[in-house]
Amino acid sequence: MQTSALLLIASLGAISVLLMLYIYIFIFDHKLFLGLLFIGWTIIAFNYCLDAFFPNLLRQNHLVLFLSLILYFYANLLISCGTLLFLKIKASLSLFLKLGIIWLLIFIFFSSLNWSDLQMIKYTFLAVIALSFCVGTVMIKSAKRFGGLALFLGLLNIAWACNIVLFSFILGMPKMAPYIVSQIILLLNAIGLILLFLKEQKDQIERRQAQINYLSFHDGLTGLYNKTYFDKKMQELANNNGCLPVSLLIGDMNGLKFVNDVFGHQEGDNWLKRMAHIIQQSCRQKDIIARWGGDEFAIIMPNTDKETALDIGHKINTACKSNQEKDILLSISLGVATKTDSETDLSKVLKEAEELMYEIKLIEGKKARWIIAEILGKLLQKKDYETKEHIERLVSLGKDFAAILNFSKENLNNLIQAINLHDIGKIGIPEDIVLKESHLNESEWFAMKRHVEIGYRIAHASGEYAHIADIILYHHEWWNGQGYPQGLKDEEIPLLSRIISVLHAFDVMTHEQPYKSAMTLKEALHEIYLKAGTQFDPTLVPAFIKMMSNKSLG
Repeated sequence: MQTSALLLIASLGAISVLLMLYIYIFIFDHKLFLGLLFIGWTIIAFNYCLDAFFPNLLRQNHLVLFLSLILYFYANLLISCGTLLFLKIKASLSLFLKLGIIWLLIFIFFSSLNWSDLQMIKYTFLAVIALSFCVGTVMIKSAKRFGGLALFLGLLNIAWACNIVLFSFILGMPKMAPYIVSQIILLLNAIGLILLFLKEQKDQIERRQAQINYLSFHDGLTGLYNKTYFDKKMQELANNNGCLPVSLLIGDMNGLKFVNDVFGHQEGDNWLKRMAHIIQQSCRQKDIIARWGGDEFAIIMPNTDKETALDIGHKINTACKSNQEKDILLSISLGVATKTDSETDLSKVLKEAEELMYEIKLIEGKKARWIIAEILGKLLQKKDYETKEHIERLVSLGKDFAAILNFSKENLNNLIQAINLHDIGKIGIPEDIVLKESHLNESEWFAMKRHVEIGYRIAHASGEYAHIADIILYHHEWWNGQGYPQGLKDEEIPLLSRIISVLHAFDVMTHEQPYKSAMTLKEALHEIYLKAGTQFDPTLVPAFIKMMSNKSLG
């Protein structure tokens, strides 16, 4: 048997071990690139079998030789594709399919020109060399992410390509040494890729373990320590007199439920992260900051007296006032207590700080909700969702109409508050929809109609305006039940909602809008008259028309 055949048989043994290893790994980790490598090396093994055991068949039968060359190229194409997939390079499978088709078409074209077997072999090997060089270059570039082994494998790919070009194409050396070197490089490359994969798997396991360890003592949202770590440090410091005095600061965010109810929990999470950042910036490096609960934060301050702790609390509150997001103030209620001697139980100090925090929250929490609602109203005008002039006109009309209807002072106040906040829910609607100057399409109109529900949640969550929440929710209901959001009709609709419906429609009709020109007073009153009993309360319309007619005459 020839030396080349013996070398091929030896290579087949090594490839068989590789294939079994591929299968073993694939069973536990179903990765596409492993499947591509397995298929590629199986085809190469088949070619080696032909060359080792049936050499005459390859040399005497052009069809078998050409089939062998085609299989050899596609095997290397699959291996290259698998390698790039492993390296997470953005090269789609369709790209490799196109390359394979182009190569095959050129191969068929050259064979039709009656190229010799040697020329066809050289064409095939040149294509494989180009693939190997490209993969090697990519692996070298990936060394920063995958480490020195990727660099070594990249150099091996390029070394294999250079070895074939130099000794087979340039020098034309028929000796076995270059061939042996080529086979060794190929096998080292295949083995190295498996080692690289196993190394990457090990690194992933270590990263996940590090993440698990991190999350054991840290809050996933804010990055602060969690309650588990806080409790652990409390136990450690309970009997440690070297850290005295120890101050504890407990904080509870104001208005977070308001934000969650009105804008959703994602925005609430953003508030929590901003608050965590403010606390971190205000505290010192040695302070232990934890997210203690949903909207609660706790800080352990070793070797810190109460005065210093109060200063840090003041610094946090000052930072909250200066850090506004969309003109909405961040706010937190803080309680501070200090352990000054070894006899005091640290858990009792914690309870004292918590009780102080709740006392402050009773005052500040209500104030914060009121401030937030007020700022939202101003923001509504600032964004041009509702002009100041529009609200002022509605308030003026409301006062006049309330006088005609002999409203009590309480009802008048409720009407004015509802007028000021009737469209506050537009804060939660995308700006491009609210400010669109043309008619809304179906999906945009569906989104716009949600503003009454958002407004209801804002009023209800604020506490201060909960009593007008229903008025805001139903001010777009129609007397005949064709309005929204619930299709109420007749006197099911709150009286103040029915009044706002008339006032709002009249003001919109008599003032120019982006999508229509203003009506005259007479035209607007006629339109309201026509819609009495459908859109508007038929008992309110005559009184309103009479009031406006008298005002125009006066």
